[in-house]
Amino acid sequence: MTHSTKKRTPSRATRHALGLALAIAGFSAQAQTEAAVPPMATASAPTEATPAATQTRVRYLRMPQQSGADHLRVVRREDTVGRVAGQVALNVAFAVLGTGAAVQGFSKDGLGGTTLEALRDDPVSVNPAMSDLQEALSKIATDIYRRRTETALATALTDGSTPEEIEAARQTPKEADSPLVPGSWHLVYENLMGSDELFRLKYGASLGRAGFMRPPIGCSYESEPLAWTQWQADGWQRLREERVKIVARCVEAIGAAPENRW
Repeated sequence: MTHSTKKRTPSRATRHALGLALAIAGFSAQAQTEAAVPPMATASAPTEATPAATQTRVRYLRMPQQSGADHLRVVRREDTVGRVAGQVALNVAFAVLGTGAAVQGFSKDGLGGTTLEALRDDPVSVNPAMSDLQEALSKIATDIYRRRTETALATALTDGSTPEEIEAARQTPKEADSPLVPGSWHLVYENLMGSDELFRLKYGASLGRAGFMRPPIGCSYESEPLAWTQWQADGWQRLREERVKIVARCVEAIGAAPENRW
């Protein structure tokens, strides 16, 4: 008995089902491939960065005639007595020479005095304008100059400035325009006559200086007169307390100055 070797061809329905299955398989593979590839990051429009945080410091400026202003100095009676004696001698010399010249008067607050050996290495003797006060005012200056920079940059970004001009507007100065100039930093005797040992702490400073582009903003402080032993007590504790008051007073006075004076 012979068998036919002719191949059977799938029916139309079978071919249709097969094609549908292949199509579904191909679609699934494509979906898996796309899911494996991370989407490309969407490009965002370039933005202008804000000004970098920069501290603007207030510069300590000691004038040439203030060579002793860096540390606390004590003005005693003998300083005045010596100054008076020197002036008397000069006036006598001028009278003998017949020049008609005379030495002008002076104030004890203008005398140089002497530094205290006991406080030579103690930070409390350092002029606050070189330390505590300078640091506190530099924080105020930093805020003022940051606002100036933000305003300048916002203007530069909208007024057609060149990239170079925009970059320049972005820069915040590291030093304030107006310097911090020290004034008195003395323990001054209270009474010339008598034997009491009363001394008064006196301090002064100003933001800016005379003849500068901005008129100076000053602050001053005077303590009550205290006996010398009271100043020395407990490791100069009263001096430390008065120094804190000085910084607070000057930060309040100078910090209230209009921003265009900085």
